[in-house]
Amino acid sequence: MLCVAGGRVAAADATANTVVWISIDGFRHDYLRRIKPPALWRLANEGAWTHDEIPVFPSLTFPNHIAQATGVTADKNGIPMNTFFDTATGQTYSLPDDGSLLRAEPIWVTGRRQGVGVAVIDWPMSHKQTGPWQSDFYADHFDAKQTDAHRLQSVAKLINSAPNPRELRLIMSYVSHVDTVGHQYGPDSTQISDAVLQVDGEIGDFLQSTIKWFDATHKADEQLYVLITTDHGMHSVSTLVSLERLLGVELSEGARVVPNAPIASIYLSNRAPEPLRQRVAAILSRLRTVPYLHAWRAAEVPAEFHFADPSRIGDVVVLLEPGYGFTPLRFAVTRPSITEAGMHGYDPAVCPEMRGAAILWHYHHPMNGLDLGPIVNTQWHATVAWLLGIKPAPGSDQRPIGPPDAAPAQLAR
Repeated sequence: MLCVAGGRVAAADATANTVVWISIDGFRHDYLRRIKPPALWRLANEGAWTHDEIPVFPSLTFPNHIAQATGVTADKNGIPMNTFFDTATGQTYSLPDDGSLLRAEPIWVTGRRQGVGVAVIDWPMSHKQTGPWQSDFYADHFDAKQTDAHRLQSVAKLINSAPNPRELRLIMSYVSHVDTVGHQYGPDSTQISDAVLQVDGEIGDFLQSTIKWFDATHKADEQLYVLITTDHGMHSVSTLVSLERLLGVELSEGARVVPNAPIASIYLSNRAPEPLRQRVAAILSRLRTVPYLHAWRAAEVPAEFHFADPSRIGDVVVLLEPGYGFTPLRFAVTRPSITEAGMHGYDPAVCPEMRGAAILWHYHHPMNGLDLGPIVNTQWHATVAWLLGIKPAPGSDQRPIGPPDAAPAQLAR
């Protein structure tokens, strides 16, 4: 079900641009050039592109979609992992859709606050919006049974039925099939090539419909931009690890272990301070003997990770080396990965497979395959704000994207 805030799309500058932003979950940096999906390949060659889109740490779906939307890292936006426990509320949140958990302003709020009409369908944490600035259109929950094709078709139907189409200037949505297949079969499989080509066809159909809508409802001098981004890449995984078995019965008893692919948090906050310090020290002493992982006190996680939170990352943070992933099964400390062939969440600085590909396409204004160079995921908030002619949220990354040797203005706005 779609929700409409206030019954109509908000007023906006009639001369401003329209931005359509689609996220392809798990679209690794080499998929574009290796598979050459026809629709996306054409957009890249006509527009601007990068094969060096850099996720924030951890390279998981929710932290990165929220970093893109808010322009800040997990230590500021409040979403450290896909699943986390919050000691302040006593609740575990798994793939949350509660926007009140956000500690930074997403672009759909930034836009609405400045008079931009927004439709955001199934972007992580865009559901169940509250507060004074809600998107004009949003889904009330994420329907995991809905296919990417159905989701894009619903967005196309939505914009074609919008009562004031020229005021609907930011359209955001999300597709998940590539990530699902990457997990199941791995990033180098024939199945991932098939999945990329399938999603490419679905996005191609959606963009044809969007262009037809834009031509029918907008003036000739108005501008349409299309952003195709991803949250992270994918690495092959061979070994699954039981963190509880690594800890042993004594150290795991009473501990809350929350794994997220190759990263996990251990929560011990219900214990008195001195026993807590002793327990943390004992856990670290045990884990630091394991060659394929890193373990830190929460307050001592490397600063460059920007991974901190007063109540959501636990007392001990554990990160596995690329190729390893956590499992809730406790049959053995390690076992071969049979059910999962791909994983993400690793440190992008040491695992280049975590990087993604992205495309910026400007309708009627070719950029001739411009290489944008490295782009950090926190830059997308400012980029979309810049394209819409509004100000980025206070405290966000203020750097819009641009080619490495030129100012962003050269993107022919």
